[in-house]
Amino acid sequence: MSKDLPDDPLGTVREAEDLLYIVTHDLKAFARAMRTIPDWIDEDLASQGVAIPADTRENIDMMRDYAHRLDDAMTALTELSRVRRRADPPAAHDLQALVTEACARLPATPRLSCDIACNDVFVLGPANDLIRLFDAVLGNAAVHHDRDFGKLRVTAAPGLGRIHVTVADDGPGISPEQYETIFKPLSTLRPKSETGHAGVGLAIARKVVRSLGGEIAVGPTDAPRGLCLRFDLPLATAPA
Repeated sequence: MSKDLPDDPLGTVREAEDLLYIVTHDLKAFARAMRTIPDWIDEDLASQGVAIPADTRENIDMMRDYAHRLDDAMTALTELSRVRRRADPPAAHDLQALVTEACARLPATPRLSCDIACNDVFVLGPANDLIRLFDAVLGNAAVHHDRDFGKLRVTAAPGLGRIHVTVADDGPGISPEQYETIFKPLSTLRPKSETGHAGVGLAIARKVVRSLGGEIAVGPTDAPRGLCLRFDLPLATAPA
């Protein structure tokens, strides 16, 4: 009679992440070929003086668009697989600087002003994963904002070896039944054709936070508009 093998959840997760990385890497190559081939078709037909019928042109453009979206989804899933798996060595990082740099990388539209209150607080973690985290949570606010301008407020409160971070925006917000949905990979509340994003950002954010022993969730807000994300990270002492 055979004995049951012991559970190895961490090993199983790593195998799944390795597989995700391999699959997305290969599919990205196919997606990029699909983006390029329509251009070759255009060039070949143009060189032969062949005019492409309107219906055919529409189909080619549609193939190019879907290939572009597939490429974006594969890139996002590759980033998800890299969290923790290819993390930098843990180190102390100035939280104010991390958030300030993430704000500087936000798109020009919508124009979001950032109010950052994280002075004299240091977080312990891998630099590349922390950058992914703050790019994801701040970028999410920009992607889903429904105005040409808006505000982001990031605050931090140390306590019991952790840093409790709050990221609040003044965008349209979401309904309570969607609070968990936004953290699922490839899940978007608006069509991907409208946002231009694959819907993996907050899945990356959750994976980073959980890899550092914390949790992330939608928090309560007293504001009439907007979304509030709360999460905790390891507290670090300031470098000497």
